[in-house]
Amino acid sequence: MVSDSEWFTQKSNGKVQINSIIIYKNLSSELVEKLDNNQSVNEIINWLKEITITAFRSNYGKNPEVGALNNAAGRWNEFIATSLLSEILFEINQQNNSCIVIFSLPNSQLQSEGREEVSSKFLSLFNNNQFIDGNDLAKIAPFKDKIFLPSPDYIIVDVSNSNNFSSIQALLKDQAKNPDSLVFYNRFKGTLQATEVKAAVSLKTSNRPDRRYQPLFEAAMIKAMGYILKQSWKYYMVASELTSADRTIFSTAVAPHGIVMEQNFKLVDGTYLYNRKQDLMPLIEDVLKP
Repeated sequence: MVSDSEWFTQKSNGKVQINSIIIYKNLSSELVEKLDNNQSVNEIINWLKEITITAFRSNYGKNPEVGALNNAAGRWNEFIATSLLSEILFEINQQNNSCIVIFSLPNSQLQSEGREEVSSKFLSLFNNNQFIDGNDLAKIAPFKDKIFLPSPDYIIVDVSNSNNFSSIQALLKDQAKNPDSLVFYNRFKGTLQATEVKAAVSLKTSNRPDRRYQPLFEAAMIKAMGYILKQSWKYYMVASELTSADRTIFSTAVAPHGIVMEQNFKLVDGTYLYNRKQDLMPLIEDVLKP
């Protein structure tokens, strides 16, 4: 077992970083047992928080900063969801002989001048040939370098035509055990066809009022591109806590391009409260609807 001293890193400015990945992996066997016993995600994250606080006090004689602990909790929430979603899709693929994949993206960031890669990690998934005249993404090719949006938490793709069933299943199984991996992003980067992308997903522990509109901006950009490109890309909100304001905004928000077209285009395709594996099944079922 890794010493809990490796769970934290003292920074030069005196602050202490919580190494959420190390903590998660160190406690993974107990965590899997709790998931198998159908404990809720909230219960598991609170358990991780308590253990982290105890270890932090032991090492530093005080509690960790609230912001740092909340950031770690957000990562743990994402890791658990990644594991559960990977398991769900592994099972669906086995039953249907399909190749449906969910994976995380790195954070989008501005590329240095002279770099050919687009800043959006979402757009970087697509094969460059898709932007050539006559192909699916040609209409946004003239300004693709000026399209900026944060990376969605997840992308769901259907690569059933790739004849890579065995390797996809092996990677999904590994992703369930190592949810911090970017192996699928690295595999698909620069290779996907527009029609293979099915949905983007925003996953949050809760939607703070001051951050509630960030995923809506992601949704607006993806839906606007999908509309002009005639792609039926979907966008979903998933959270462990949903207020009445969250549900109202996410269920009724109109897509900005709908205002221009004078049509009430829905911005968010579905909003899901997530606390256990079975809570994620309706999301996947909706994504896979024709």
